[in-house]
Amino acid sequence: MKNYQPLTRIAKAAKSSGYYLKDSIRDMLDLQNQYQLSDELFWEVFNNRVLLNKPINVNAYVHGITASGHA
Repeated sequence: MKNYQPLTRIAKAAKSSGYYLKDSIRDMLDLQNQYQLSDELFWEVFNNRVLLNKPINVNAYVHGITASGHA
């Protein structure tokens, strides 16, 4: 079984080596590092930001959902 690196190491390694990360994937990496979200909320944000490629402000989106009581 492999030991997986934390997402921050992957993002930093990709950035320093010149690999390009899609903005939506970078946003999800940042989201994972900044918040302790439930699985349901994480996948809701993932669906909107990555799969539907909506240009949302992830931080504002999360704060809006948690303020309205959906998290």
